[in-house]
Amino acid sequence: MRRRIKTKRPNPFIYYFFGFIVSFLSFTKRQVLFTFRTTDGKEIHGRKVREELLKFKPPYIIVGNHHSRYDYVFAIRAFYPRRITFIVARKLYLAARFHFLVKMARAIPKNLFQPDIQTIRQSFDILGNEGILALYPEGQIVINGISKDMPESCAKLVKKMKLPVFAIRTSGAYFCDSTWRKYLKHGIIDVNISMTLTSDQIKTMTIEEIDEAIGKAIYVDNFAEQEKTGYLYKGRNRAKGLENILYKCPSCNTEFELETHKNSIICNHCNCTAEYTESAHLSWNKSENYYSHIGEWYNAQRLAERKAIESDSDYEIFIPVEIRVLSETNTLIPSGNIDFCVRKTRGIEKCGKGVLHIRKCGYTYSGEFFGKQKEIEFDPKKIRYVPYTPGDNFQIYVQDVMFAFYTIDRRYCAKAALVIENIFAYQNDCIPDNQNV
Repeated sequence: MRRRIKTKRPNPFIYYFFGFIVSFLSFTKRQVLFTFRTTDGKEIHGRKVREELLKFKPPYIIVGNHHSRYDYVFAIRAFYPRRITFIVARKLYLAARFHFLVKMARAIPKNLFQPDIQTIRQSFDILGNEGILALYPEGQIVINGISKDMPESCAKLVKKMKLPVFAIRTSGAYFCDSTWRKYLKHGIIDVNISMTLTSDQIKTMTIEEIDEAIGKAIYVDNFAEQEKTGYLYKGRNRAKGLENILYKCPSCNTEFELETHKNSIICNHCNCTAEYTESAHLSWNKSENYYSHIGEWYNAQRLAERKAIESDSDYEIFIPVEIRVLSETNTLIPSGNIDFCVRKTRGIEKCGKGVLHIRKCGYTYSGEFFGKQKEIEFDPKKIRYVPYTPGDNFQIYVQDVMFAFYTIDRRYCAKAALVIENIFAYQNDCIPDNQNV
C-alpha cells in the first residue's frame, strides 16, 4: 500500500504574491473596516488589528460566515503574512475558472454536505504542522443575506485538536458581492474578529456547546446590521439578478412572472413593484409593505414551499434539465435498489438532457446520461441542502460525485433548492434552517 503524502502548508511565494494582488483588487470598490475584540472585551481597530493578531502563534483554526465571494480575502488581509490553508468546495478545486490558483495555494477540497475523511486527514496534517486552517461552516454562500445553520459542522475537529478558534464575522459584504448580483457594488464592509474559543474552554465543552458557540459567533443578519450602521450601498442596476432568487409575487402569488429593471423588481402579472434602495431595503409601489427586505421575501418563499409539501400528500414537480457531472474518480453510487458507476470526468462534463422528477419519496432523473437512457434515483433523506448558482444551476452531491442540473428556465434553481431543502425537513421531521420564517 502506498504511503499517504501529507498535505503541506501554502507555498510562501505563491501565497504572498497572489494574496497581495487579490487583496488589492478586491478592495478597490469597498471600504473594509477591521475590528478585533480581545478576550477581555477591548476593541482594536484599523492597522493595529493585524499587529495584534500576529502576536498569536499558530496552530489555530479560523471560522467565518460565508456571505460573499470574497470572504477568504478578508481572512488573508487580516492575518497577513500568516499563511492560511482554506477548505474549499471540491468543484472550485477541480473545475473553477481559476482552479489552478486554488491548487497552487494548496487549499483542501471538500465534498459539500457529504462526509469527507480525506478532508479531515488533510486538516490534521495542516494543524499538526503548526499551520492555520480556515473554513466556513455554512458550506455555501448564503443566498438571502441571513446566516443559516451549519451543516458543515467543525465542532468535532475543534474538540479533537483543542486549538484556539478565531471567528471572522463579516457584515455588508453580502450587499457588495452576493452571488445573485450581476455587478459589484460600492459600500462599507465591517470585519469583526474575535477569539471565540480558547484551548482551555474547548477541553471542558461538549460537541453541541462548541457548535452553539461557533454558530453564535458568526451569525449575521446583514439587513439588521445595515439598520444599525446606516451604511448605503450605491450603484446602478441594484436589483439586477434578484429575479434569480425571488420567484413568487407577494401580491398575486403567481410564480416566475418577476423581472428586474434597473433598481426595481416588477411582477408582469399584477404590476406590483419594489425598489431595491441604497439601504438594501425594499420600497413598494402599493400601500401594503409586503417585506422590508429580500431576506424576508426569500424566507416567505421557503415557508410557502413547506406548506405546499405538507398539505399535498401527492406533491410532485417536474423540471426539464440539462445534467452535467463532476467526478474525480470512477465512483460507485447508490441509485434506488442498485448501484451504478460514474466514470471519472475531466472537469464538469455535459451528460445529456432529461427531466428531474421531485416527489416526497425521492428524486428521479430520467433522460440521457453519457449517451445512454438512464434513470438515476436520489434519496431525499440524505440531501439536506442543495447549493445553487442563481440563474445558472443547482447541484446534488452523492459521495464524491456532483450532479449539476441546468434548468431550462434558469430562474427555477431557487425553487428547486427550497423544495428539496423542505422535503429533507419533512422526511426527517425537522424545521429547515434556523431562520425566522
